Amino acid sequence: MTHTTRNPQPATLVAIGGGGGASQMLLGAAPYFARRAAVVAVTDTGRSTGVARAVGHIPAPGDLRATIAALATDRDALWPRLLEQRFRAPAHPALDGMAFGNLLIAALAQLSGDFAGAVATVAELAGSAVPVLPVSTADVQLCAELADGSTVRGEVQVRALGQPPIRRLFLDPPAPAYPPAIEAILDADLVTIGPGSFFTSILATLQFGGVVEALRSTRARVVYVCNSTTQSGQTERMGAYDHVARLDELLGPGHLDAAIINRSPNLPNDLVERLAADGLQILAPDDTEIAQIAALGVQPLLDDYSEAPGTARQLWNKQDTMRYDPAKVGAALYRYLQGEDGGLDRGRGLDRG
Repeated sequence: MTHTTRNPQPATLVAIGGGGGASQMLLGAAPYFARRAAVVAVTDTGRSTGVARAVGHIPAPGDLRATIAALATDRDALWPRLLEQRFRAPAHPALDGMAFGNLLIAALAQLSGDFAGAVATVAELAGSAVPVLPVSTADVQLCAELADGSTVRGEVQVRALGQPPIRRLFLDPPAPAYPPAIEAILDADLVTIGPGSFFTSILATLQFGGVVEALRSTRARVVYVCNSTTQSGQTERMGAYDHVARLDELLGPGHLDAAIINRSPNLPNDLVERLAADGLQILAPDDTEIAQIAALGVQPLLDDYSEAPGTARQLWNKQDTMRYDPAKVGAALYRYLQGEDGGLDRGRGLDRG
C-alpha cells in the first residue's frame, strides 16, 4: 500500500524494542517524523549473540546489529550486508551461524573499552539513518521468577519451552539504563514499545533503572504496538488484553496512552495453519476484550495492520510470525499524534510545552 503525507513534521519518535520491532516502527514512520531514534534491548543470550557476549564481556550486540543494518540508508551497501553476514563453519560450532556484526561490536568494545562507542562506530560505518542506542551498557543477565516460585537465569532460559508462566523479571545484577537512551525518551513526542518478544525484548528493556521512570515523566505519548500472535515460551496463555494489562501495570495507571492492536479479517487458512504448526496463535481480540483494554485508560487503535501474507521467513533461531506492515503502522502513529484518533485530547502530545 502506498501512503502519502505532508513533509515530515518537526516531531520525534523513539522506538523501544528488539532488533526487528523497533526498526520496523522507525522505517514505517520515516515519512511522518523528522527525528527518530531506537532504544534497543541488550539482554539476549542466544547462540550467536551469546558467544559474542562471552568473547567480549559485553551486553548483547545482536539486536543492535540487526537494527543498525535495517536502518541503513542503503541496505544493499557493503557494510549493512557485512554486518548481517553469518559464518558458515560447521567444523567450528562456536562460529557456525555467527553474525559478523556481533564480533565487530565485540572487537571494537574491547579495543576502546566503550560499548556504546562501539555501537555508534558500527552505525556510522553502516550509514544508519537514525541513532541506535543500547538501552544499557551493563553486561547483566535477564532473570525471571516463574509462577511456581522457581527462578531462571539468562534470556534463553527465561523463554524456555514447557515451564510455568513468568511472574516477574529482574536483572542480575541490577543496572542503570544508558543516559542518552533516557534522554531520548524524555525528549520524544511519541514513544513506541514493541512489537517483539514480550518478556525477553519488550519488558526486558524496561528492567534497567530509569526507563520506567522516564516513560512516566516524558511529555511523549506512549504507544504499545501489541504483538499479532502469541510466542512459544513466553505468551502462550495470553491474549491482547493480557499483553496490554501487563505493560500498563508495570508503567502505572495513566502512563500507557494507546495500543496498536491488529484485527485481520479473512486471514488465509494456510497462514493460520502454518503459525499453529509452530505453536503460535493469532491474537484476535473481540469487542469485549477491546472494551477491557479501553477500561484501563489505554486507547485501542484498531485496524488491519498486517502485511500481505508471503512465504515463511527462515530466521536464525527464531520463529516467523504474522508481520505488521510498517507503512500502515507509521501512518496510524502519525494520525494518532496529530489528534485524528484522539491522540492529543489528554494533554500529552505536541501541544504540551
